[in-house]
Amino acid sequence: MFKLNADLTSDNSLRKSLNFVILGITFGIVFFNVTTGSPVAGFAKAIGFGDLMYGVMLALPVLGGVAQVFASYFLEKSKKRKLIFLISGFLHRLPWALIAILPLILGKGSYILLFFLILLMTISSISNSFTNVSFWSWINDLVPMHIRGRFFSRRATISTMVGMLSGLAIGKFLDMYNSLLGFSIVFVFAALMGMLDIACFFFVKDIPMKVQEQQTDLKKMFVSTLKNHHFKKFMVFFVIWNFGLSIAGPYFNMYMIKDLQMSYFDIILLTQIVSNIVTILTLPYIGRVVDKIGNRPMLLFAASLLSLLPIVWCFTNENNYKYLVAIISIFAGLLWPIIDMSNNNLILKLSDQTQTSMYVGVINMFNAIFGTAIPIVLGGYLIEDIAPYIVTFFKNYMHFDIATYHVAFFVSGFLRFLAVIYLKKNVKEPGAKSLKNVIKSKIKRA
Repeated sequence: MFKLNADLTSDNSLRKSLNFVILGITFGIVFFNVTTGSPVAGFAKAIGFGDLMYGVMLALPVLGGVAQVFASYFLEKSKKRKLIFLISGFLHRLPWALIAILPLILGKGSYILLFFLILLMTISSISNSFTNVSFWSWINDLVPMHIRGRFFSRRATISTMVGMLSGLAIGKFLDMYNSLLGFSIVFVFAALMGMLDIACFFFVKDIPMKVQEQQTDLKKMFVSTLKNHHFKKFMVFFVIWNFGLSIAGPYFNMYMIKDLQMSYFDIILLTQIVSNIVTILTLPYIGRVVDKIGNRPMLLFAASLLSLLPIVWCFTNENNYKYLVAIISIFAGLLWPIIDMSNNNLILKLSDQTQTSMYVGVINMFNAIFGTAIPIVLGGYLIEDIAPYIVTFFKNYMHFDIATYHVAFFVSGFLRFLAVIYLKKNVKEPGAKSLKNVIKSKIKRA
């Protein structure tokens, strides 16, 4: 299961390298699920952080994504891809072991603790910018085009299965040991799994990077991306969309833990496992539909429906969450792959093909600042300092009970709709069909 069959490639050296890449993700998925999922929200709660401090803790390190532009430039200059990947990969994972231990030494809820957590997470984030750039450049040269689809399909299937099983086990552990020490153990374990992921790449062969005919100029490359009007308009949509996601995104986990009183096992089961199963079942069909209709119309369709999901969250409570959260996750498992696939395809399609890595770096840089870091902090401020007044108003004058988190969820849905409207009016994709015409043709056939 964890190895590529000999019929994919007769090159034993290549097959060995690709098997180690697949083995790496079986460790790495544990690290990513812990450091990007509900355990982080539970950890913040355990160390005494409120929503605003939790938001600051998550937001400031995201600014490390700005380094991706410089990482792309540095990689092209140095050509030492494997060395950059290994060093930055370990620097990305190792800080999480220290993050787990710090609260046990410094105590809970202090600004000193917040400072060191942000420092370590920023180091991790900046390092990850170099890891991502070097990984995709390396893999692009390592994996032959004729087996690329099967290789990534096998890698994604294995990582999803391992992620589901490890997620349930970690959720059960945190329910049994729901304390600061329990979270510290989980984070140290995740950091070790992450470093084992990187260690697997010691055995992956290094492919010499291609030498460009022209010398790269960082300033000229950066400015040229902003002169591409089609790409610039898509980037505006991308940032608005992610602003809407980020203003509430990190706080869904807090809402499930604090207000819905969900166990970590239930959170992982209902959000991660359910959506992953739906994704596995529908992904092959989604790819074919996107190829047939186009990225923009499918993105418009999926984004419109996903804009409704934050509103559905407002109707959840301790009695009905098992049903509503499961329904939300089913739609998320179906729609998010469309969003991710269409966004990625449009970034590549609207980019200058000779500077793709720079285009990716630029859009990620703007998104890190304006689409992620700023709205995460604003979301925490909204929930902690503004939403209580809105909750009181609804209770006293409308005789209607809402939670502080519901305010952020409503704002998130509204901003997502604004992004959809901008996408419909301003973003174009050459060769794509109109969503309106696609729907009309389907109705006529029916």
